[in-house]
Amino acid sequence: MAQPGSETLKISDGTTMEIARVPDIDDETWAEVKAYVEGNPDTAKHLQKFAKNPDAMRGWLQTNAIAEHYNTKLSNGDTPVQDRVKTLEQDPELALMFEDIKKNGMEAAMKYYQDEGLMLKISQKMGGLPAELQPVLKKIDETPLTLHEAAKNGDLKAVQDFLDRKKPLDAQDHKGITPLGYAIGANRIAVVKLLLDSRANPYAVDSTGNSGLHYAAGYGRKELVEYLLKVGTSVNQPNAQGQTPIAVATMNNQEAVIQILRAHGAQA
Repeated sequence: MAQPGSETLKISDGTTMEIARVPDIDDETWAEVKAYVEGNPDTAKHLQKFAKNPDAMRGWLQTNAIAEHYNTKLSNGDTPVQDRVKTLEQDPELALMFEDIKKNGMEAAMKYYQDEGLMLKISQKMGGLPAELQPVLKKIDETPLTLHEAAKNGDLKAVQDFLDRKKPLDAQDHKGITPLGYAIGANRIAVVKLLLDSRANPYAVDSTGNSGLHYAAGYGRKELVEYLLKVGTSVNQPNAQGQTPIAVATMNNQEAVIQILRAHGAQA
């Protein structure tokens, strides 16, 4: 059975795989993505390592859109594009990358995609992002991928949109962290308050037993520490390692937070 937010695809070689759907992508585009993966076993094989990670899936969609654009240009005999690609392949800074991608395909391409500095360099050498591709990439890039990402980015409107659609408040992502955990870690105070008002669980924000107070204490989020204590989060709740919030604050030298916790009866 596919996990929430993912679908099971039937690959043409008889195998199956789960793939994370990019939220808010239109049905027509998503159908094209699924058909492409199902019809290309080699692509499906390369996707296996990150197909359940929505962040990586978005990166793959962007990389694939750019690759398809230039492949079309090359196959149509676009001389300027052919000349630029040949120049890139001979560039000492990029030669090893092209060799790696030719040898290892999409898996290697995704590795380089994560290097924003390298991608910027390639884009500049190719003359900038093609104008006709910008609306597609902008749509993929600007849409908050998950409630977790919206919470981390402090995008209050996007968080509210997810809440209006009854998205699970306390779902853990592939790192085991809930939206509330990300919001506290990034000091997104308005988002934290919205999530708590919507009954997000402050007592468990990741898979290792940390509470929201552990995160606020560890990151030195003084205002959020005070707010979480105000709404009743336990000052002495231990995590899976037996550490209380004040123990986490002590490890991270968060002296101002330590004083607040002590005033509320915290024990190391």
